[in-house]
Amino acid sequence: MVKQQVGKAWAQVALDITSGISAQDRFERLLSAIRETLKCDASALLLFRHQQFVPLATNGLSNDVLGRRFDIAQHPRLEAIARAGDIVRFPSDSDLPDPYDGLIPNHADELKVHSCIGLPLLFDDRLMGAVTIDAFDPTQFDDFKDEDLRIICALAASSLNTALMMEQLEKNAGVATVAPRHSGQLYQVGEIIGQSSPMLDLKSQIEAVADTDLSVLIMGETGVGKELVANALHVQSKRAKNALVYLNCAALPESVAESELFGHVKGAFTGAISHRKGKFELADKGTLFLDEIGELSLSLQAKLLRALQYGDIQRVGDDKNIRVNVRIIAATNRVMHEEVKKGNFRADLYHRLSVFPVFVPPLRERDNDVILLSGFFAERCAHQLGVTNIRLGAETLIMLQHYHWPGNVRELEHAINRASVLAKSTSKSEQITLLPQHFNLVTDENNNEIFFDTQEIMSDSIFSECKKLSLKEAVDLFQTHFIQNCFAENGENLTATARQLNVNPPNLHRLMKRLNLK
Repeated sequence: MVKQQVGKAWAQVALDITSGISAQDRFERLLSAIRETLKCDASALLLFRHQQFVPLATNGLSNDVLGRRFDIAQHPRLEAIARAGDIVRFPSDSDLPDPYDGLIPNHADELKVHSCIGLPLLFDDRLMGAVTIDAFDPTQFDDFKDEDLRIICALAASSLNTALMMEQLEKNAGVATVAPRHSGQLYQVGEIIGQSSPMLDLKSQIEAVADTDLSVLIMGETGVGKELVANALHVQSKRAKNALVYLNCAALPESVAESELFGHVKGAFTGAISHRKGKFELADKGTLFLDEIGELSLSLQAKLLRALQYGDIQRVGDDKNIRVNVRIIAATNRVMHEEVKKGNFRADLYHRLSVFPVFVPPLRERDNDVILLSGFFAERCAHQLGVTNIRLGAETLIMLQHYHWPGNVRELEHAINRASVLAKSTSKSEQITLLPQHFNLVTDENNNEIFFDTQEIMSDSIFSECKKLSLKEAVDLFQTHFIQNCFAENGENLTATARQLNVNPPNLHRLMKRLNLK
């Protein structure tokens, strides 16, 4: 019985449900208890949303799994779990492809024959999520009865429901909370994926201003995802049921710009054969997103300012004023206060647009978000290419992390798509692995290709740190970096890390404890 084997661990999980710990800590302790109980090699807690399973926490899986979105229409096993209503045990020889094939570090080929269990998490007969449990041994879970697994299922469902309720209560009370350390909030919208500090700050700002009518100016480099931020601001606002109207100011010819913004009446100019609403009217009671706002001409800036000041517009060729209720969200990759100083942008319009400025950080400043985003794009590309899975090799992930990404998230997406096409063209398998040679990453300075040697990257960075240390301190520093890298590559699986390092797991555990890594 589960209770007899690890009663203490599950008693702690039960206590965690009502404790004040963060949702992410609660989820990770739950998966740790599952691993201790069932001796599994991998497990994941998934949220069910919009016909997709979204990973909230994983144990033993590659780090990029947290960025993936598993559409149940593309994953038969997850669809079976979603529709089952009870414990699902998949035969070890099942021909249904596993969503985690190749995603357990250093065991790409071992998952083809394995034991797999799915636990649908229900509350009031509503599917909230699922727990998946995998082991390489096909007989690993034979001794565990369904009654024991239902205990795990009930505790996991209570834990997830508590997290969802707490988040909703905090939102209703207007409490500013720090987003959990997974890829987005539990009720994530707009798919802004990231768990780095800059992205958590950005999500906090979005949550703070979204449900107001304040104008927002989104700033950031090309390709960082400013349109996603605009979408999130609209979806989380009280205007979400009304239209979000998009206008790219950079693509507006001067001759039709005013008509695009404010509309025109029949006969206003050659070709105006009928009345036409502009973007402001189309966005009435909703949100108007003005992308590349810095590209507007000074004459059009003046007319836009009047619309913002007085809340009314005039169609081209018409003397009648039309009242509109529009929230403005603008975006630019320019440094706007510098544009104001140069006389390229009106100061009064700038101040009216930037009531609440939001800065979207470049990808190079987002720590390990590149791993999550790589997993997200790889999963989406797998569906487009018709393959069961696209795996990112360990050296590939290190290479992607150390590239500077001048084109930001958009460049990363294109790089993953291109590499996937190349990998598929040379592979006969339904499972693709992206290797460094599938990428063509270039520098800004001399347009040379970049190929990363992971050992060289690590040794160069450590060597510069070690020169000021004693021999013992330098050895400890090297061990810390080396073990951290191996631990991350193995999905934070201690046994797999020990196997790779060729040491006994208890010895590795003691060493990690001495180095303050546990």
